[in-house]
Amino acid sequence: MNESESNPANEPPPIVVAVIDPNQCRLGTAVDYDAAMTLWATMSEDPANWDEVAGYWPRYCCPAVCEFVDGLPIGPCDREQVFTALDGHGNWLAIDLIQKRIFTGSDVQPLGREATLALVTDEKGKQHCPLPFRLPPWWELHEAATANVVLMRRQSEILIPRTDRPFLFGSRMIEDLAGRILQVVADNRLPDEVLDEREAADALHALTVEVHRDWLMTPREELGARCPRDLLHGAHDWSDAIIWGQRRRFEDGAPMTAAPDDVVGYADAPMGREEMIIYFDLCREVIGSGWFWCGKEIEASGKWELDTINDRHTNLMAFLSDVRDSWLEQPFEGGSPPSFIIECSRRRVPRGSQVPIAGMEGEESEQHVTDCDCPICDMMASGMFGVGFTSLDGHHLDLDDEFAFSTHEFIEGWQREQDDYRAFNEKFNREQAERDARIAAGENEKDVYASAWSNPMVDGKLPGDTQGHLKLSFRLAEIISDLEQADAPNETIKNLNGAFREYREHAMADRVAARANLGAILDDIAQQYPDLLPKIADFQSQVDELQRGPADVSDSYWSVDDDFPF
Repeated sequence: MNESESNPANEPPPIVVAVIDPNQCRLGTAVDYDAAMTLWATMSEDPANWDEVAGYWPRYCCPAVCEFVDGLPIGPCDREQVFTALDGHGNWLAIDLIQKRIFTGSDVQPLGREATLALVTDEKGKQHCPLPFRLPPWWELHEAATANVVLMRRQSEILIPRTDRPFLFGSRMIEDLAGRILQVVADNRLPDEVLDEREAADALHALTVEVHRDWLMTPREELGARCPRDLLHGAHDWSDAIIWGQRRRFEDGAPMTAAPDDVVGYADAPMGREEMIIYFDLCREVIGSGWFWCGKEIEASGKWELDTINDRHTNLMAFLSDVRDSWLEQPFEGGSPPSFIIECSRRRVPRGSQVPIAGMEGEESEQHVTDCDCPICDMMASGMFGVGFTSLDGHHLDLDDEFAFSTHEFIEGWQREQDDYRAFNEKFNREQAERDARIAAGENEKDVYASAWSNPMVDGKLPGDTQGHLKLSFRLAEIISDLEQADAPNETIKNLNGAFREYREHAMADRVAARANLGAILDDIAQQYPDLLPKIADFQSQVDELQRGPADVSDSYWSVDDDFPF
């Protein structure tokens, strides 16, 4: 990423800004530099006209510039006025919304296609108001250009990776998957009853991979001989960068604002990474439900006759359509429903736990950690580190070793990643074998999974741990792990976690009773599991030491007073 920093001590002069709009050109001869840069950054969203620029503006503006784009000193003009205003000097910015191009004069700081500016530096020298830039791949950028180039026609074709969502999510998908599922049944390829449960599950999974892959990789006439997979790619990195930029703005204090959904091209806009990941899971859900339906039908009526396949196709399509619609609205992995995740991906907003999103009705569900006995995870779930953001990494798309499901657009990138995985695994296995051989030979070998007690507790605070509880949680996590290995009752572990949670969530002045309760539970555990006595005693002494030295309550738990690295 290119990174830049504004210099408050040497503010740039006002800049000439020209905007070529499908309806009317606009010109400002003395636009504040920060406002001009904000206008440039807004092009990251791929607006088609001036009205859309106004719609995207709230996602980029900050207190250093006007709240609405109408507040910019920019007014209507004709194309000749644009050329006249730009010609003869280098302090200008020109935006062509028709041909999707940005031009800057020779006096304007080069930023490249991706950058982040800090528009405000406070009295302590800390940077605020991040302004992220990430031009879409189909936009052209001409820096240090001459004025006459602005009026020339674009030479390269505008190639936007359009997504036909009615095709991908609609009846064509259901029809195709249902047909492939029924063909497997007609060919008598379902797992045989003589297989054990594991063998049958593996055989059915292989059929699922085949059906899913063939749906994605088969050229379709209605797509101009392209494959459905082609509609899933082309803009992941761009979308990711936009979402990350919006998260940085939110963490600096800006409201979370969704991209408008009433803009030109919204319906078939490029697909983001999380929407693609959700689409993968949707296909697997539909295919898995198809096998279930077929199994029930065969169980009820016996082996099918081939001449009944068409009738069953219609019934299966109706069933799978209901599965799709229901699944999209159900919680996904205990969190928000897929439909909400898709909308956030399409409107390019990060999903922060219970963060209201301007322009959208829903919000990300409250973070929780299901059946997790780790005190560190419990601290995260309690919001001790500020707003928790959720995202999908798509690691499970690579579990089948099939390019068809990969987040890589091109097979070359996927193959390079596979080579890297293989090299890493070979190195890991080789080093592990060498380590085992040294241990077998009686050599002392550092344990890479050493106990938290093998090193002294560091002095001072951990980042974001102004109360000192995170340091304690690492030690407590090891005690809980030892309890699990000793087959301690789950209730014992739950009570210990609950007591530690109560202790750390109480204000310092009210923490005595919570501390006593935590100590009593630890004493009981030490009596039942004497081997843990040294760790428990040391943990309690650390709690006592923390209690004697009051924390710096002036700090917040998640004080990223770290400057933005602009």
